[in-house]
Amino acid sequence: MTHIKSLLAGLLFLTFWGTTCGQTNKFDIGVEGSPSLIFLRGNIIANLHKPTIGFSGGLFFQYNFKRVVSLRTNIAFERKGSVLTYEITTNSNGNSFEKVTTNTNFDYLILPILVRATFGKRVQFFVNAGPYFGYLIKQTFVTKGDNIPTTTNDNTSLNKRFDTGISTGLGLSVPIKTKFLFSFEVRNNLGLYNVRAVSVVNNGTTKTNSTNFLLGFAYKLGQRTSDTK
Repeated sequence: MTHIKSLLAGLLFLTFWGTTCGQTNKFDIGVEGSPSLIFLRGNIIANLHKPTIGFSGGLFFQYNFKRVVSLRTNIAFERKGSVLTYEITTNSNGNSFEKVTTNTNFDYLILPILVRATFGKRVQFFVNAGPYFGYLIKQTFVTKGDNIPTTTNDNTSLNKRFDTGISTGLGLSVPIKTKFLFSFEVRNNLGLYNVRAVSVVNNGTTKTNSTNFLLGFAYKLGQRTSDTK
């Protein structure tokens, strides 16, 4: 939780510091997407799983106040989960083994609501933080090995439809001419809600976590005139 507190403190500082920095356009709209580092936590079984690669992508909208503060949201598809690797015996003598992997996939529609603070002129740096809300589309277990067929089991009904947590991030944006922006952000999404609808071993929980490496492309709208002075 230390990194969350640090980002929130930085965001608060920049908000008060921002009286010297103006934003020249009112709105940004665009697309962003990324690979993600994902894992599950909260119970002894989840602790045996390893982080794996997921992905995220969607559309975003940002309203820029006169100074450094912006309100940003987006609707995105995001895969969360983890991976477990283990061995099974492949003959009756029990002395031949095959490595098997099972991916636990949670596919969500995600809606974050973030307060962003931006500073700098041409190349701009930013931090943001706020809650996110997720709606589960599907949860599957995908099992595969070298000599066994890939199987997919749908366990969506064993999970709650909603997830929520805290998103924190930092990054930079670079203008392209006058109307476009390219951005890169590292964003962590810390799930705070037990997403399982059934009992978990040892009265544990199952919570999500993802770190997105977001590449974004934005179009700037609503150019300010007199309020930039």
